[in-house]
Amino acid sequence: MRFLAIAFVVLGAVLIALPASALEDCGREWELESPEHSIAGDGAISETVWSLSRPHCGVLDRIGLHRYRAASMPVAALFYLPGTNMNGAIAITDETHNLLLFLAAHGFDVYALDYRTHAISPETDATTLSELKTWDTAQFVEDAALATDLARFTSGRGKLFLAGFSRGAFLAYSYAAANPQYVAGLVILDGSFKSAAPKPFDADTALAELEASGKWASDVGGKRGWVARQAMMEAAATNPDGPATDPKFKTAGEQLAHVLQNAWGPGGLANPEGGVSKPQVLATLMRGYDRYYPAIQDIEGKRMSALADDATTGLDDGWGEMSVPILAFTSTGMGADWQANVRHSAEASGSKDVTVHVLDGYGHLDVLVAEKAPQDVFQPVADWIAARAKAAP
Repeated sequence: MRFLAIAFVVLGAVLIALPASALEDCGREWELESPEHSIAGDGAISETVWSLSRPHCGVLDRIGLHRYRAASMPVAALFYLPGTNMNGAIAITDETHNLLLFLAAHGFDVYALDYRTHAISPETDATTLSELKTWDTAQFVEDAALATDLARFTSGRGKLFLAGFSRGAFLAYSYAAANPQYVAGLVILDGSFKSAAPKPFDADTALAELEASGKWASDVGGKRGWVARQAMMEAAATNPDGPATDPKFKTAGEQLAHVLQNAWGPGGLANPEGGVSKPQVLATLMRGYDRYYPAIQDIEGKRMSALADDATTGLDDGWGEMSVPILAFTSTGMGADWQANVRHSAEASGSKDVTVHVLDGYGHLDVLVAEKAPQDVFQPVADWIAARAKAAP
């Protein structure tokens, strides 16, 4: 599955050409999209952006990679896989609410992936997105493999620490289980890979129903609709004390707090009404979401998590025999079953170096942006990686 990168430089743009594979006729060259430039506050942190397009493989076959770092000698290199509908761009420029900037400011070389979903314009009609039928978990893991090749080359590191939030955690497990030689450790942010108490799941029927519906793209706008969702997020992000888009609420911040507090059950998605996170910060994060995500991965995720070894894929063959260190965080707002799955995925992975932190009162998104995230999540991540970085070449 994995290929070593061959690097060369042309006209100041870093290009990575990868050896032939099943997609050898598509062309694989990373292009420098945005040269290194200062971002966030005092400009102590810089960002570089690359993109990789393979037009012969499909109009939408495009991924991106962001690099965040400070001027100091890096302690280690970390590669981040975002959650569903998220991307690698910086939505929040405050390091106290952004793990990637926090780590960059504390001497880590940080990379974050833009999934191919980031290339889909939100104006696109979902009925035209039949191409997402082929955007399965294996494809996204292959995209991550291409991006980690570039990250390992630019960082000069043979191994990367791999972090993932939510679905990004599922992808991180999938990549690490198949490519342990490139992974120095896993940082799991409120996500799982295998169920602690598996329930039967008829994947064949679910796939047949998806095929019949033709709805290959899930829409983060949901029943509210993309336009209304974005208007709600924009209002709360720019002026949380301003008027709400729903007259039942006094302010935009109050409206969003109520919506997010109850979106996945009380405190499941976030706990702003409990004061764990602020509506304005949540809105700033969520207005940067990508609209679409391939629905097929929901079915694959349920099938893979329900089986100790899914015979239809090789992505989980290494789980249960993993040796990489694992640091996992789980929110309590998502419920006991969720916590059990996060813990089981880490502790039954095969690794002998597993640490699990339970974040009491946290909802899912709070893991990323809670007011106490710097001490509850960010610093523990930095300390854990630093303690193991010496063992990573």
